[in-house]
Amino acid sequence: MDTKSNNRGLSLALIPLGIAINIGIGSLVYALKLPIYLDAIGTILLTLLLGWRAGVITGVLGFALTSLLINPLAIYFICTQAVIAVYVHLLAKRGAFSNVYKTIFTGVGMGVIAAIFSAPVIVYLFGGLTGNGTSLIVAYMLASGKTIINSVLLSGFSIEPIDKTIQCLLALFLLKSVPKSILNKFQSGSLKENKFIS
Repeated sequence: MDTKSNNRGLSLALIPLGIAINIGIGSLVYALKLPIYLDAIGTILLTLLLGWRAGVITGVLGFALTSLLINPLAIYFICTQAVIAVYVHLLAKRGAFSNVYKTIFTGVGMGVIAAIFSAPVIVYLFGGLTGNGTSLIVAYMLASGKTIINSVLLSGFSIEPIDKTIQCLLALFLLKSVPKSILNKFQSGSLKENKFIS
C-alpha cells in the first residue's frame, strides 16, 4: 500500500474517533455549564497526526453533529474549529508541540485567536449570551457597564487561552503516551517536527 492510500485509510479510521472526542468531552463540559469548552481536543490531535485537512474535517463535522444532537448553537462556531486546525498545523510545522513550554505558548495564542473569531458570532447572533458557563462572565461584565462586544471579548480573552492551553497540553500528553512504533505510521501530520517520531 502506498503512502497516499495509507494516509487515506488512517484518516477514515481516525476522523470518527477525533469527532467522538470533541463531542464527548465538549458535551460533558456543556452539560455541567463549566466556563471552559474542551471541545477541540480531537481537532488538535487529528491535525497533528494527519494534517490540517483532517483537522478541519474533524472540527467541522464534530460541531455539526453536536448541533444536531446536543447544542444547536454549535454549528455557528464551525469556522472557529477550522481556524484552530489551520493554526495548529502552521505552528506545529515549526515545532510548537515539541515541549511543554512551547505547547503552553501555542495554547495561549490559540485562545486569543479563538476569542477573536468567536466574538462576532456571539455578539451579533446571540446578543452576547450563548447559555454556556462563559455567559455568566459576559452577564457580569454587561451589568458592570461594559458594551456587549467588550464584554464578549474580555470574557473570551479571560477563558479561551486557559481552555485552549489545557486542550493543547492534553493533546501533547496523549501523543506522548502512544508508542513511537505506532506514531511512525503517521507521516502526513507534523509529528516529526515535534519530536514524536524520528
